[in-house]
Amino acid sequence: MSLRFLILILSPLLAGCETAAYYSQAVQGQWSLWWQRQPIEELVADETLDPELKQRLQQVLDIREFAYKQLGLPNNNTYRYYSDLHRSAVVWNVFAAEEFSVIPKQWCFPIAGCVSYRGYFSEQAAKDYADKLARQGYDTYVGSVAAYSTLGWFDDPVLNTFIHYDEAHLAGLIFHELAHQQLYIPGDTTFNESFASTVEVAGIERWLAHQQRPELMDVYLHRQRLSRDFIATLLQGRKSLEKLYQQDIHELQKRQRKQHIIDELVTQQYPAFKSRWNGVTHYDKWINHSLNNAKLSTLASYHQWQPALQRILFESEGDLTVFYQRVEQLAQQAKEQREQTLELLSQADH
Repeated sequence: MSLRFLILILSPLLAGCETAAYYSQAVQGQWSLWWQRQPIEELVADETLDPELKQRLQQVLDIREFAYKQLGLPNNNTYRYYSDLHRSAVVWNVFAAEEFSVIPKQWCFPIAGCVSYRGYFSEQAAKDYADKLARQGYDTYVGSVAAYSTLGWFDDPVLNTFIHYDEAHLAGLIFHELAHQQLYIPGDTTFNESFASTVEVAGIERWLAHQQRPELMDVYLHRQRLSRDFIATLLQGRKSLEKLYQQDIHELQKRQRKQHIIDELVTQQYPAFKSRWNGVTHYDKWINHSLNNAKLSTLASYHQWQPALQRILFESEGDLTVFYQRVEQLAQQAKEQREQTLELLSQADH
């Protein structure tokens, strides 16, 4: 797809200077990824290529083949190319939430529908937009992103931003992004990310078993338990904030109590989590830097429906084909009905 064709597609949507500038940077950023790509099969055949990079790229091809043959994920040219962007992230996402709400602000786009973030190919542009929202009274958070899915509209390349991840992390990222191509509901970020995360976890477990790497499986399962406990700790704080925001009290009192809950999360609940895990420092930077409604909203978006979807996978006896069919049936439901079903499945685990 050419840059000119992309502009023709988006031109009816470019109403207003800010919107035009946003879509322009999005088109140019996507084009730069697509233009720089090189076929991985050609790169691994190049004897002058750095041996470590060659080994990692060959591993990507193996993971990609496994994703299709063993996980039933799309068999296309996604992740069969490589691009070196010469930067640490591919995009920077802006998240926002009102001062007294844990519900993330939504942005609506063509193809993707409404999502709870707005992506920029420039870190400074993302920070500038976040600052603008903050001046309007929003809590904001800018998060760097190593990869994203264009939902099959482009042949997404492997990027230098994640090629050197450890084996389990690399495989999981590929499975996660391909899962977005397998099933995506415009306007339902929570469902989409929970589904992709469920496929990611199932895929990693099967990939490591296939590789007969029990030591990596142990490391991965430990990291999963650690991550689940960290998320549960933060969601407790988010739930406390949600209850506070529903109270009919003066804004000044609400603001003070909000800060107290956040301070308590950082100074008491998080240290207790660290103590449970022998002083782990993995999340120190994340937890100590501007924790607010917007930042906490990112956790719910990615994990809220995972328990329910994992239950569906369990009831499908691990058969991913059956799992995809059952989840596709859920996708056909209205959002309210789908969430009711997922809530019941989540409660069934307790």
